[in-house]
Amino acid sequence: KPPDPSSSADRADCLRSTRQVAMFRTFLLAAIVASASAYNTATSAFRRTGAAPAVNMYAVTLKTPSGESVIECPDDVYILDKAEEDGIDLPYSCRAGACSTCCGKVVAGTIDQSDQSFLDDGQMEDGFVLTCVTYATSDCTIETHKEEDLF
Repeated sequence: KPPDPSSSADRADCLRSTRQVAMFRTFLLAAIVASASAYNTATSAFRRTGAAPAVNMYAVTLKTPSGESVIECPDDVYILDKAEEDGIDLPYSCRAGACSTCCGKVVAGTIDQSDQSFLDDGQMEDGFVLTCVTYATSDCTIETHKEEDLF
């Protein structure tokens, strides 16, 4: 049954519904503005230059027990992820840099593994790397399957 405008209870319900709709519209508008702002920030480099932000590519040589493979790895993709994408089977477990299953050893080049939390400073100085959370920052060579050499 439709609301009766002469009933005070129905008028109160209509006012409450009107306020709720107004609050929802305000919330929705704020969400749209925030989303547009985030989109504009993310695409500002594209709009300024007409091109997507530059991604550096590095040749990463992986020395595995079954042989040597070279992958072209973007500077914003973890080495393990790119190796998997290219069909190279490497060991892993946590994929969060909190264990040693994916341990390798850098023998040439530079990397960024600032996302890892397992290796201590001495191990990193010795060249050990967790491929699941490592970015290439230059062409590099990594010996894989080095978990047992870590300890």
